[in-house]
Amino acid sequence: MLTKAANSYDYKSTAAEILQDLRRDRDRQIISRRFGFGIPKRQTLEKIGGDFDITRERVRQIEKAAITKMQTNQSPAVERANELLVEIVREQGGVAPIADIAAALAVPDNDLPYIVFLTLLVPGLNLIDEDDHLRVSAGLSPIYQRSQSVALISEIIKAIKEYGKPITLAKLRSKLPSELDSLTLEQLMRISKQLAYFDGKWGLISWPEVNPKSIRDKTYLVLSRHGRPLHFSDIALHVRGLGTTKRDVTIQAVHNELIKDQRFILIGRGIYALAEWGYTPGTVAEIISSVLREEAPLHKDEIVRRVLMKRQVKTTTIILNLQEKDQFVRTAKATYKLKEE
Repeated sequence: MLTKAANSYDYKSTAAEILQDLRRDRDRQIISRRFGFGIPKRQTLEKIGGDFDITRERVRQIEKAAITKMQTNQSPAVERANELLVEIVREQGGVAPIADIAAALAVPDNDLPYIVFLTLLVPGLNLIDEDDHLRVSAGLSPIYQRSQSVALISEIIKAIKEYGKPITLAKLRSKLPSELDSLTLEQLMRISKQLAYFDGKWGLISWPEVNPKSIRDKTYLVLSRHGRPLHFSDIALHVRGLGTTKRDVTIQAVHNELIKDQRFILIGRGIYALAEWGYTPGTVAEIISSVLREEAPLHKDEIVRRVLMKRQVKTTTIILNLQEKDQFVRTAKATYKLKEE
């Protein structure tokens, strides 16, 4: 368990103490601005260079030299930070997003730059910089350096792609060449920007099953999760519960998506199912016709039974269609076949 020090750790004072190792105030200001301490976002080399009347390349050199000095001079403040941060990351599986480390220290989001700064300096951790594919993270040194973490995440993504659909953590572990405990595996996936999690399963960020964005994606997900037909008003209610949206999802908006998308089949009065469950589009008469094409003649009761497997309608509706539609011919008492064309 984490020590009590985590609850009272003064990360700002620690960062300020470490910065005092830099002799020049200019160097301290450059580091503070480059990391974004106390400002909305970190400043560019060009912006800082203009303020100090030096080139952006000179700012980069000063930044690099200052970081090297602070990393080399392992002050008591760095040692304390190392002990605490390493403990946090170890308890989180050996690798963790910076946001998770900050959460363990009760650090607000606008102060994340301080945790990034400390992570970069402590010898027990490797800072994994953010890019198009990874969230800013930290891994235990030397086990989870950036290259090792990237290689493991690539293995994970490859396994998920080969599986071809959202997968549970337990099943994914069995498909990986590397042996990873569940916590470490989950943390590696959370670091990746290419993966998403939803309803107990992981998948590619582009898969609507784990990253539903549109009303249409969410409508499909609701039906898929329930595994049975639902009325469009009930579907809309569940869609509203799938995460936050910029505006309320109306029943009409959901109904419109159900009507337009061929994956959704109307099987009763306002009741929809997924086509992948074996339902086909069409009127009751068309469903009767498809039943009789498979086998005929059939008794009325058998026709009703088979139609009710495909449609949620009243029995009387099916019987009326049999009796009133020209395409159905009675061959014996309560027995029907298709009219020959």
